[in-house]
Amino acid sequence: MPRLLSQIIFTLFQVCWAIVWAGKHLKARRQRHYSNDRAQADTNSRYKIVSYFLFSAQNVLCIASFWSRSKLLLEIHDSNWLRVAGVLLISLATLLYFESLRHLGKNYSPCFDAHLPFELVAIGPYRFIRHPMYLAKLILVVGNFVLSGSLWFVPMFLYLFLETTRTIVNEEKYLARSTLGYADYQRRTTRMIPMVF
Repeated sequence: MPRLLSQIIFTLFQVCWAIVWAGKHLKARRQRHYSNDRAQADTNSRYKIVSYFLFSAQNVLCIASFWSRSKLLLEIHDSNWLRVAGVLLISLATLLYFESLRHLGKNYSPCFDAHLPFELVAIGPYRFIRHPMYLAKLILVVGNFVLSGSLWFVPMFLYLFLETTRTIVNEEKYLARSTLGYADYQRRTTRMIPMVF
């Protein structure tokens, strides 16, 4: 594939993916409707700010990697085959995220402004893992790393992994106390990777 054509295709993918993901977030979080009639469980305003920065940085780094060979990008590859693998990972993460969001329905709230759910959700991806949306976000960062080849994604992933782990621990504490059947649900599912973790 000619270089210019691949640059255009990968850029269009990244822009379209970012618009779809951001649009879904804005719709779900519009005017904090998710908090209606629900008790607040946890807040993390620092992560709210950082998550917007990470989202923007991921997109800027990926698009820059398609067009520039700057050493500042810390690229470890320039392979279109690896970029296609990154596209597949990002697509998988997006499908998992949207499917999880669909099954959560009215129980959704963002991790930085968590509210107690109305009920335990154990269908769709939640049938096997307790935190598929967090898994999707981690897969997304890995996908962007593979797509861009930029080592800047390594500290992003480490930060997100640590923040996700902290959030999961907090969530599971208050869900075990407040959600009927959650302790049993914990025994028959794994946190993020089926049969592993």
